Amino acid sequence: MLGAQSLTRQTTSDSIIIDESFYGKLVEFDKHIKYQSERRRVVADSLAKANATLRIACVGDMMLGMNYPVPMLAANDGRNLFDDVREYLVGADLTLGNIEGVLLDKGGVPRYGPDSKGAFMFRMPERYAERFVEAGFDFLSMANNHTLDFGVEAIGSTMRTLKKAGIAYAGVQDMCDYAIVERDGVRYGLCAFAPNLLMCDMRHLELGEQRVTQLREEHKCDIVIVSVHAGAEGNGATHVTRRDEIFTVFNRGNVHAFAHRCIDAGADLVYGHGPHVVRGMELYKGRLIAYSLGNFCTPYGMNLNGRCGYSPVLVVDLSRDGAFRGGEIISATQRRGSGPRVDSTGIVISELQNLSRMDFPESKLVISDDGMLLIEE
Repeated sequence: MLGAQSLTRQTTSDSIIIDESFYGKLVEFDKHIKYQSERRRVVADSLAKANATLRIACVGDMMLGMNYPVPMLAANDGRNLFDDVREYLVGADLTLGNIEGVLLDKGGVPRYGPDSKGAFMFRMPERYAERFVEAGFDFLSMANNHTLDFGVEAIGSTMRTLKKAGIAYAGVQDMCDYAIVERDGVRYGLCAFAPNLLMCDMRHLELGEQRVTQLREEHKCDIVIVSVHAGAEGNGATHVTRRDEIFTVFNRGNVHAFAHRCIDAGADLVYGHGPHVVRGMELYKGRLIAYSLGNFCTPYGMNLNGRCGYSPVLVVDLSRDGAFRGGEIISATQRRGSGPRVDSTGIVISELQNLSRMDFPESKLVISDDGMLLIEE
């Protein structure tokens, strides 16, 4: 009730007389309501930001075509290689992969002669950096066994070309140890490792720990992601052995120990590649480890038979503090001369389900039949 002194009606006319003090109170009340409404909006926006999900897309090895010793390039100069999976790559907040080879138009010092039997050397045209841009890639790991295929000159060319294209990169010791990418107010720290000459060597477990700590504490990164190219290769190398893996007499590292060491140090996500086949996934301390995502876009120069042709897109949802919230596996496969194609049968999902159950029975990660990544209740 407003009170008798606040509102009176004259008996001689139909006009209403409003007390000035009451009018002032109405104005103040209106201001209070607007303030409270704005305050609630600010609080709601702050909570929404704190609870926002970050979507990360990860893929495995990419070598889009070769210009040495003879050109082997996809149709339309590779412009359509990613068409079937592009929506999953560009739709993420951050998209990551491994560049398996170098970007160099000509020159360099080939590791092997052009007629060397069984020798693989991967040199892509420099213009193919645009293919990565068109597909939505924000970061490419250079830590792998083909970065040195054409010598240090080719490493420099790759770094310059990616930088010009606006793509971050890391993985070569003392040349590009890590990268920092900022997107929508989130500061991502990215690092890459491989058990190869001149690369940030994952066989030194303490190096991964030091790099993660550096990104987290010195560079104040909100999210730290580790890429690792390691393990034995081929259709028979689908399992995580939890020990050093020897391939063609070379020690290709203990991927399990390295990944756990990185998570222990504060990494939020570890994704792997290198075996050319997919491997299982696990949740460790609330963080996802994907041990190998296989070959993703390798139309020439690599074996794509059987499991080597599995080419998934891994989409991971993280909270702003890096905790795993869920995700999805996009089942895709590839054939010679073409890029990854979405596979309606879900064959890659089934493979990852089986490998994850066998290799990590203690993990709380659940992979549904339609590829959704869930946490076991």
